[in-house]
Amino acid sequence: MSRLRFVLIAALFLVISGPAYSSEKDNRGISLIVIDPGHGGFDSGAKGPTGLEEKDVALAVAKRLKELIEKKTNIKVILTRDGDYFVPLDERTLFAKNNNADLFISIHANAARRNAADGFETYFLGLEASDDDARAVAMYENSVRNMGGKDLRESDDLRFILSDMLNTATLNESSILAEAIQKGFERVMKIENRGVKQAPFIVLSGATMPAVLTEIAFISNPAQEKRLRDTSFLNKISESLYNSILGYKKIYEEKTIPIASDERAEQKQ
Repeated sequence: MSRLRFVLIAALFLVISGPAYSSEKDNRGISLIVIDPGHGGFDSGAKGPTGLEEKDVALAVAKRLKELIEKKTNIKVILTRDGDYFVPLDERTLFAKNNNADLFISIHANAARRNAADGFETYFLGLEASDDDARAVAMYENSVRNMGGKDLRESDDLRFILSDMLNTATLNESSILAEAIQKGFERVMKIENRGVKQAPFIVLSGATMPAVLTEIAFISNPAQEKRLRDTSFLNKISESLYNSILGYKKIYEEKTIPIASDERAEQKQ
């Protein structure tokens, strides 16, 4: 086993076995979410058999989700892009960090060489991909290079990600958020649940808050591309994400707010 690999595995153990969340954000709970519509501008993302583009689907879902959250809760939502333009991958989580966001959710539509591939899946950051399919998805989503992106195959980039993970200790919370999203989709979408996975996504690498990337369906599948053109289906996806976020919010705040309150009480003594 190489020295770098040993260090990475050891550090991952520290992250996973460490605290689920730091109380640095005090007791405000979840009050601001950054939603990231994948791709944009010259980066159209995947394209369906009849030409539907991933960037348009992602933005349509993100806008619907933002509207739902702000209409029904006191949570503020900011989009990394609100139109058809490109935002470099590493600037998206930086944007969330600079706005002191509590959650980061990147929305995408999947693609595969096999037109029959279907289903939904949600990712959180991992130094290695969960399986070959996860590796392929990460390679595709990371493929914007020389356009403000960066390649995670170099060891220096792996060390950069590792540093972020150790400093923020959000890996566990990201996995819980990803699971909540998958369970929400499973309740309302009649397509395959492909599960929660990990992969080294550039767009998640700088997150200092629970962060996930969700692939809502296969745009390369003719039947699913057709559904992704359907307003009612996009509404269903947005409502599912909304309900999952609320469910996660409840779990998250039950853990963090009492901890922050106890810490303040101890400081006063």
